[in-house]
Amino acid sequence: MRTLRTIMPIIALVFIGLTTMAEKKQNVDTAAFNKMVNLIKSKNFYVNVDAAFPSGNGSITVDTKYGSKRIGGEGYVSLASNPGELFIMDTVVTGHMPFFGRAYSIPYGEGGGMEFTKTKLEKESINVVQKKKKQYVEYKFSVRKDNDLITFRLEIYSNGKCSVNVHSNNRASISYAGEVTPIPEDKKQYL
Repeated sequence: MRTLRTIMPIIALVFIGLTTMAEKKQNVDTAAFNKMVNLIKSKNFYVNVDAAFPSGNGSITVDTKYGSKRIGGEGYVSLASNPGELFIMDTVVTGHMPFFGRAYSIPYGEGGGMEFTKTKLEKESINVVQKKKKQYVEYKFSVRKDNDLITFRLEIYSNGKCSVNVHSNNRASISYAGEVTPIPEDKKQYL
């Protein structure tokens, strides 16, 4: 009984301490989230992607005298040597996104990626999603390039990490992972 009287106040103090730390962490996350929402609403930001996830990336099994080995199919392509980037500036987008996958109908020589030079944004929408355990900003827009309509859907979190889903009329869908930041000073000279 004496042990129980000693342990109960200690448990209560630990519980109060953990609750206070969780509230502080939530306030910090809310501040970072609000900062990210304001950045997206300003429509003047930079998206840098460093990983691609092409759709339909199947695997093959190779049989050798040492056994079977599965090759590919992970659905992950590192963009360390070929990062993609988008500059969203008011009503236009500039940049390039590497493409891996099937192209259905594109002009000859344009299979290596998607290039944008001050291309007008269409059908823009910003949706702030605040669930109990998940907060993110959903930013959607479309661009027309030649005879193609390309739709982007960005899901941006408070720490700047984002996922980018791209759907095209002339290419297979592809997703990217990256980061959203304000436009860096050293990149402004290329715009």
